[in-house]
Amino acid sequence: MKNCATTQEADIYMLRLEENTNDSLKILSDDKILQIVQRLEPRDFENFSEITSEGTAFIHIVVWKNTKVVIKKLAKSSMKEAINEICLTGLIGPNPNIILFYGVTKLEDEEKYSLVLEYADGGTLGTFLRDYTITFKWEKQLRFAKDITSAILWLHVKKGIIHGDLHPNNILIHKDTVKLVDFGRSCLKVSKCYNTEVWGVIPYVDPKMLNRETSYMLNEKSDIYSLGVIFWELISRSFPFNYETRDNHDVMLEILNGKREKPIPNTNVKFIELYQKCWEHEPDKRPDICQVDSDLSSIDSENNNVSTVYSKERETIKKIEIEDSDLSNCDKDCDLNAILTCQDPFLL
Repeated sequence: MKNCATTQEADIYMLRLEENTNDSLKILSDDKILQIVQRLEPRDFENFSEITSEGTAFIHIVVWKNTKVVIKKLAKSSMKEAINEICLTGLIGPNPNIILFYGVTKLEDEEKYSLVLEYADGGTLGTFLRDYTITFKWEKQLRFAKDITSAILWLHVKKGIIHGDLHPNNILIHKDTVKLVDFGRSCLKVSKCYNTEVWGVIPYVDPKMLNRETSYMLNEKSDIYSLGVIFWELISRSFPFNYETRDNHDVMLEILNGKREKPIPNTNVKFIELYQKCWEHEPDKRPDICQVDSDLSSIDSENNNVSTVYSKERETIKKIEIEDSDLSNCDKDCDLNAILTCQDPFLL
């Protein structure tokens, strides 16, 4: 990860790559930690697909041992970034909600290692959410939220890793299960990763990381902020702040000014309360991942205890003329939620 300065405390976890006489790739730390990352031979791969570009990587879909897998070629990454992703991906270990890491390989005429990963048959969560031909009901929305939380719980509590780049396109779907992927910008909790530059997809980035005027260190609560936005998106199936059609700087300023998306009508009240706590501006006000997991466990997937306040307001608004004195300060061009609250359309 860029600008990730390792502290003396973290030195015992410092990772480096070595090739031994067995031609394996080894991840070494202190004397108590030794992990082997298997090196896979290119000759063992069959049926190479066309290369597709995905962010800073190129993707091959191949067959290995009669199983479809993905080869992720870190073509646009520096050697340091590539080593970081390989090391951290190797440390994570198997988890049902994280894409499996099989090992590394060097493709023909390539100097850098590529990652060999589990293939996901359902594509990204982002693509899934925008496919409106797919029915996506509350029970499944909640299950996806719990699965994503399970992955972050594993990273934060079991592995001491901060993902650092959570958004729907870094979450894949395989056999109707969501799986986290892409650890190129992740770091160990004992490392110091500061906001010397802004990276990631702006609406999901911790506002504290967006503010370059003050020094701020990436931490677990940064992932929690991203999680809150993703939870909202599971219900809305919309891009937060319509960011895909807007200037990043404008979206960034709105977020830094405290604006957040509005809850979607007929959403479970507890779920709304949870994601609003997650995207609090101040990290200390956000829950940790254990609390998020606990709160989700208390939400009933069968009984969607929805908020009816928006529906009632919509019935009321039909009886009120727009020139009513209570609404006189509202812009006639703002959306219905803004009319109801006399607020900016993005402001909670």
